Amino acid sequence: MRCTPKHLRGEVGYALVAVLWMVSASMLLVSALVFQARTELRTVTAGRDMALAEARGDAAIQLTLRAVGADVKAFSSQRVLEVEFDGEVIQVMVTPLNGLIALNSATEPLLTALFLHGAALEPGLAQVLAQRVIDWRDPDSAPLPKGAENAEYAAAGVPFRTRGGAFEAPEDLLQVLGVDLETYDKIKSLITVDGGSARINPLAAPPEVLLVLAQGNAAVAGRIAAARDAGQVQVDTTSLMQEFIDQSASPRFRLKALVPMGGERALLRTQVVDLAPPPSSRLPWSILRRERAQGVSGDSLRALR
Repeated sequence: MRCTPKHLRGEVGYALVAVLWMVSASMLLVSALVFQARTELRTVTAGRDMALAEARGDAAIQLTLRAVGADVKAFSSQRVLEVEFDGEVIQVMVTPLNGLIALNSATEPLLTALFLHGAALEPGLAQVLAQRVIDWRDPDSAPLPKGAENAEYAAAGVPFRTRGGAFEAPEDLLQVLGVDLETYDKIKSLITVDGGSARINPLAAPPEVLLVLAQGNAAVAGRIAAARDAGQVQVDTTSLMQEFIDQSASPRFRLKALVPMGGERALLRTQVVDLAPPPSSRLPWSILRRERAQGVSGDSLRALR
C-alpha cells in the first residue's frame, strides 16, 4: 500500500484551499458583474422611459396649444384637458398667466398675502419674506425695514446674494433669505416670472390664488370659483383685494402635462407659452420656458389629479 508523506498531504490541502478561495472569488466577481449589468440596464430603461414620457408630454402640450389658439376665450380661466397621444390619455392643465402672482412686479401687500395665505406662514414672517423678495429684485443696496440686502446674507452665512434684477425662474425664490423648500413647494404653483402685471384676473386665477386675494377667506374664494366655473356672466369679486384686481385677458399660458408612467407614477412636464409671438416666429406661439420634468407619485400625484 502506497502512503503519501505528511508534508505532501499538507501541500495538497493548502492547494485545495487555494483553489476553493479562487472559485469563491470568481463567483463573487461574476455576481458583482451581473449586479452591475442589471443596475445599468435598469438605469438605461428608466432613462428611456423618462425620455419617452417627456416627448409624450411635449406632444400633448403642442396638441393642447392648437385648441387654445383656436379659441382663446374658452381658456380665460384654468382648464384641464384630456389629450390622447401614443395610446396614453394625458391630462394637460392650462392656466392663464394673469391668474397667477407675478413675482417680479407684485407689491409688498400682495407678496405678504401670498406668504400668509398661500404658504400658511405667520404674519410677521410673511411680511419679512415679502420685503426680502423686493430687496432681492430691486437694484439698490438699502434694505427695507424688515428686508435683507447682501450684508444680511453674508451675516447669515448663506452662499446667495441679492440679484438686483428680475427673477428669471420660479425656483430663484429659493435664493431669497429665509425661503426654504417647504415654503417654496406650497406657493410654486401660484407664482410666475413671465407675467409683467402686478394685478390678477380673478376669472383666470386658480382656487389657491383666489384664496390669497380673499385674504384667506375660503368661503369667499369658493363662492367666486363656483360662480366663475359655472359660467356666470357677472361674478361678484368685490370681496377680494380690489387694488390687485384686473379683468384683462392674457395671451400667455402655463401648461402642465401629467404623463402616466405606470401604477402610481407620472411625469410632470411644464411649458410657458406666448400666443402673441414676435413677427419673426414661424409658429403661432412662442415657448417662453420649458421647466425640468419632474417625477411625481403617491399623494403628490393624487393632488395634481
